[in-house]
Amino acid sequence: MPKREPLPTQFVGIPFAAADARDCGISASRLRASDLRVPIRGVREPRTAENSFELQIGRYAAHMAEDEYFSHVTAAKLYGIPLPRHLENMPIVHVSVHEPAFPPRVRGIAGHRLSVPIAPRTRNGFRMVSPARTFTQLAAVLSHDDLVIAGDFLVKRKAPLCTLEELAAAVNSMGPARGARSARLALPEVRQGTDSPMETRTRLMIVRAQLPEPVIGHTVRDENGDFIGTPDLAYVRERIAIEYQGSDHWTNPAVFADDIERRILFERAGWVVILVIAKHIFSNPHWTAERIREALRDRANLPPLP
Repeated sequence: MPKREPLPTQFVGIPFAAADARDCGISASRLRASDLRVPIRGVREPRTAENSFELQIGRYAAHMAEDEYFSHVTAAKLYGIPLPRHLENMPIVHVSVHEPAFPPRVRGIAGHRLSVPIAPRTRNGFRMVSPARTFTQLAAVLSHDDLVIAGDFLVKRKAPLCTLEELAAAVNSMGPARGARSARLALPEVRQGTDSPMETRTRLMIVRAQLPEPVIGHTVRDENGDFIGTPDLAYVRERIAIEYQGSDHWTNPAVFADDIERRILFERAGWVVILVIAKHIFSNPHWTAERIREALRDRANLPPLP
């Protein structure tokens, strides 16, 4: 049996367009070889490749038309926007075109035709609608809190993907589109500078309890002006720091030790630290809000910071 011709490096281990392979001199018989399969017309991929989101995206991207862009939940996944599990596991790939082009009709692909600006971006080699447009598309499928979390993620503290102004412009362009009302209700609650979805949930829980909205990203310093830390949320006048703690805060010894040391420094500087975990948000929000309310009441008459 003749030895199988190896594929060029750029086609190894990934989906690729058969036309691109032929342009590189790969024969039709090699493209029919048993180590390759045809997931969709015009595309080849390794027969041993395990199905995954990345593989699904790669399959379509291999022969994507120039006027097509990943969108909706698919773009959200590519941007890393936090999503509920049922959407994270959704197998459908969403692809949009701008009118008057016709959306794709391919098995496993949800095609969309948009009349609003796409403002495309390229990320990791994939063409997508803009982060702000993705936010408006998610408005039709996310709950209010999950949509605020998505917005917070897009304007997060580290490496934001867009600005509040870009989000507002995208929402204002929606007209009567599906999800427009949800987007307009969520946008005023989106805040810049957050670090995690649970930080956002904590803030929303506090505001719903009719407590003052805490500050995001306040820097705490000691009496010498030395940096102590930046709590997730803070009431600056009352010197209350609210810290959400995920499981890594007590399962990682180094993180646990740092938390203790930082809390001691906060308290030496006259701050009280309120720790919040997931159970406090999902199971006991009323109790958590009362802890914060009591701390605000107890510290209402503190002298102002120097």
